[in-house]
Amino acid sequence: MTKVKNRINELSPCGVFCGACPSFNKSCNGCSSDDHEQKRISKFDCRLRICCYTEKGLDYCADCDQFPCKLINKKLINSHKNDPRYHYRHEIPKNFAKLKSIGLDNYIEFQKQRWKCSSCDGTVYFYKYKCNTCEKKQLIK
Repeated sequence: MTKVKNRINELSPCGVFCGACPSFNKSCNGCSSDDHEQKRISKFDCRLRICCYTEKGLDYCADCDQFPCKLINKKLINSHKNDPRYHYRHEIPKNFAKLKSIGLDNYIEFQKQRWKCSSCDGTVYFYKYKCNTCEKKQLIK
């Protein structure tokens, strides 16, 4: 596998912010983690991860000259169009544009703040869009 330079465990190769995933730091160390000892290992068979890291040697799908490709469109961006639980997937192109404009470190901080509960500073998880601490429903902007 090609060694990539700018991988951060909280950001998947496809652009999903792992810090808002209910499994992050519990059974999973993030989609970019190479730790095979973690409980959630399905990421190692992810076709997007394999394409980005192994086949193309990139940090993120947005670095690819084919982004957004058929695979990411089918698996994420165009999936579950009318299901609000998957809204975070439809934001990937916009999120990658923001990443490119403000840089990786600022982007990760932006996402951490974005997914922070407005009531108690807990983490808001995607799928349910509610805080893991106080369980208050949140609108993520």
